[in-house]
Amino acid sequence: MPVARYFLYTGGVLLALLFLLDWYLPPPAVEAARADIDRSTIRLQSAHKWPSAVVFDTNQPTIVPPAAVAAVAPAPPPPKSPAKPPLDALAMAQPKEPAAVHAAPPAARKRVARRTTRVARTPAPAAPRVASYDMFGFGTPFRMGW
Repeated sequence: MPVARYFLYTGGVLLALLFLLDWYLPPPAVEAARADIDRSTIRLQSAHKWPSAVVFDTNQPTIVPPAAVAAVAPAPPPPKSPAKPPLDALAMAQPKEPAAVHAAPPAARKRVARRTTRVARTPAPAAPRVASYDMFGFGTPFRMGW
């Protein structure tokens, strides 16, 4: 059904229901007479005190401070170079002599056969069963899947 036709039918039915209810239901009751309240004199007061307003006087000219003259400081003297460069700091260090190791002639190694342990593989788990929506239990001849 096209959308325009849907709105036309639905709108027509709702309009017909509106006219039907207006004809069927009794008219609304007349409002009771009551004294009008003079709403022009109602004033709201609050205990909250707002801060006083800040007033900016824009009639006065803007005061511009005079430009500060930067004082030129004399350049610090270059640092004195040390008598010896830092790389010569360990020049006087004595290297440690490695301890003399008496090497014994290598003994002939025996060949030992290693045992290899084999781990049995567990069989792969069976494919999970999928719920069937077949009402009477008859299987479909064409299975979906690969």
